[in-house]
Amino acid sequence: MPSKSRGLRTSTGCLVCRKRRVKCDETRPRCKNCTRVERNCEYPQKSATPKRSRALSARTVEELPNTTNSTSLSESEVASLGLPAPSGGLSTSGPEAAQSWIPFNIDPPQVPGTVLPDDSFFLDDSLFSFGDTLTPSFGPIEWYDVLAQDAIDTMQDQNPSNRWNFDYSSLSRRQTPRQSVAPNAGPGDGDGDGPATATQDLPSQPWNTDTRVELKDHELVFFEHYINVVAPILDLFDPLSHFASMVPHLALRNVGLLKSILAVGARHLTLGQAPTDPNEAILHVSPGTPASVHSLSPNAAKFAEQYYFETLQYLSQNLLYQTYTGSHEILITAIMISTYEMFGTAENPDHSAWDRHLRGAFWIQRNSNTSGESTDSLRRAVWFSWLRQDIWAAFRTGRPTLTIHQPTKSMSDLTTEELTTRIIYITAKCVQFAATPKEQNITEYIEAGATLMRMLDAWKRCLPQSFEPIRIVGSYSTPKTNSDAVSLAPIWIHPPAHAAAIQMYHFSRIVMVLNQPSTGGLNVYQTRFKMLRESTTMICGIAAAQQSQNLPSAFVSFQAVYAAALYADSQEKQGEILEVLDRVLLISEFPSRSILNDLVKVWSGGT
Repeated sequence: MPSKSRGLRTSTGCLVCRKRRVKCDETRPRCKNCTRVERNCEYPQKSATPKRSRALSARTVEELPNTTNSTSLSESEVASLGLPAPSGGLSTSGPEAAQSWIPFNIDPPQVPGTVLPDDSFFLDDSLFSFGDTLTPSFGPIEWYDVLAQDAIDTMQDQNPSNRWNFDYSSLSRRQTPRQSVAPNAGPGDGDGDGPATATQDLPSQPWNTDTRVELKDHELVFFEHYINVVAPILDLFDPLSHFASMVPHLALRNVGLLKSILAVGARHLTLGQAPTDPNEAILHVSPGTPASVHSLSPNAAKFAEQYYFETLQYLSQNLLYQTYTGSHEILITAIMISTYEMFGTAENPDHSAWDRHLRGAFWIQRNSNTSGESTDSLRRAVWFSWLRQDIWAAFRTGRPTLTIHQPTKSMSDLTTEELTTRIIYITAKCVQFAATPKEQNITEYIEAGATLMRMLDAWKRCLPQSFEPIRIVGSYSTPKTNSDAVSLAPIWIHPPAHAAAIQMYHFSRIVMVLNQPSTGGLNVYQTRFKMLRESTTMICGIAAAQQSQNLPSAFVSFQAVYAAALYADSQEKQGEILEVLDRVLLISEFPSRSILNDLVKVWSGGT
C-alpha cells in the first residue's frame, strides 16, 4: 500500500508514476523511475486554454471582482459551459458588451455549517441549493431584455379594446442615446462639421436632466401617494428613510426613476379595487385642474401601465451608458420595477414575472457590488428592501432565496440599526434552508440547521432593551381557557422596526422548526412544540397591538402570521389566526384575499 504521507501524493509527474502513485522526480525526457525499469515515459499534455469551472460555490461567486468592465465570453465559450446563448444576438464587444457569464450550479453539499468565535457565524453556501434561481445573466442588458419581453407579452395578451396603441419597437434597447455624443466617444467621434467634442467634456451623468422635472397635476397625485404610502413600507427597517426622503429628489432629475415611482404609486392605488370596465377610457386631466386620488383611482391601472412602459423606454435609451448601469438611479429603478410586480401579484397569483424581476434586481446589485454591508447607506437600503421582497416570494413559491452575501461583522459589533437589518439576512438563510432538498448527507443538514438556530439565538441575546415587549393589561379578546388556543393579548414593541424584527425572528424560528431534520425523540418533539407555540403567541400578539395597525407593520405582520398559521393543528388555533390574518389584510391590502382561501384548503388537507 502506498504511504499516506503528503510527500508521496503528487498531482504532477509522468503518467506512469501517477498511475502507480509513486513520487516522480519529473526528469525529462524520462524520469529516473522509468529509466531504471526501462519504461516509456510520457507526460500529460497541458491544455492550450485553461478550463472553466462549470460549478462555482456561492463563496467563489461572492469573491469575484466587479464584472462591469470584465471581458465577456464568446459564443463558443458560452456553449462550452453548457449555458444558453444570450437572447437578441447580444454583442460581446464594444460599448454594448455586458458582463461575463457566471455559471452558478451549486455542487452537492460537502461541508457543514460551522460557528466562528465572537458570535461570528459562517454558513458554507455549498450546503444550500439555489436550484435554477440564480441563472447566468449578462447584467443590465439581459435584465432589460426580460423586462421588455414581459411587457410585450402583457400587451399582446390584453383585450384588443383595452390594448395600448403602443409601438413595440420603442422598447428596443438599441436606440440611440439622447445626447448627440455617444458614451465612451473619443476624439473624432462627435457630430457636426466643427471640432469633435472630447470625452472629458461630456457630463458625468448624461442620463440625468440638467434641471428638475416639473410634475403635472395628475402625476403629483401618484408621486405623493408613493411618498406617503408606499415609501414607508420600503423604509420600515431604514432609520434614514431613504425611499421617502432621498429617492424622490433623485427622481426629479432622472426621468426613468420618476416614471417607475409614478407606476408604483398608481399600481398601489389599484390594490383592493374591483376590476374596471375594460372599455372605460383613461381619464385625461386638463392643465390647471386639481386632481385627486378619488378621481384618478378608477383609472390607476391604466396610468400604472403607461408609466411602466415609459420606464422601459427610458431604460432602452440609457443602458448604453456604463456610468448609468452602476448608478443609484438604476438600482432604485430595479427595486421600483420589482415592487410594481409585487403589487401585481395581489391580482394575479402567478409569481413568475415577479421572480424574474427579482433575479434581475439581484444581478443589477451584483454589477455594482451592492450588499447589506455597502459603505453607501442608500445601496444598503436598496439591498435590504430587495431582500425583504425576495424572502416573501421565495417562501410563497417554495424556492430558495437569492442572496449569496456573507456578513463580515460579528453580531456583538453591530449597532442597534444593524441588528434590526441582520435578522432580514438570517431570515433569508432560513427560507433558503427550508427550500433545500435534504435527501443526502442528512447529518450535515442537521448541523447546518443547528447553526442557523444558534445564529437566531445569538441575535436574540444581543438585542438591547428597545426590543423588549410591553405587555398591555387586558386584551382584544377574552382569555382562552383551552390550552390549544392562541393568546391574542396585544404586545407592544417600539419602535415599529423593532417590532417587525421580532416578528421576523419568530417567523424564522417557525420555518426552521418545521423544516430542520431531527433524529427524533420525545424531548425534541416537546421542545419544538413549545417553540412553535411561543413564536405564534408573540407574532399574533404584536400583530394584534394597536401600534401595529399601520401599513408598513401590516406588511411584515401578515407574512409572519401566515407562517404561524401553516402549522395550526386545531380548529381553535386556526379560527383565531384566521381572524388576525383577516384584520391585517384589511390594512395591507396585500397579497390577494384569495390567500386566505388557500390557507383553509391547506387546513382541510386539500391542494
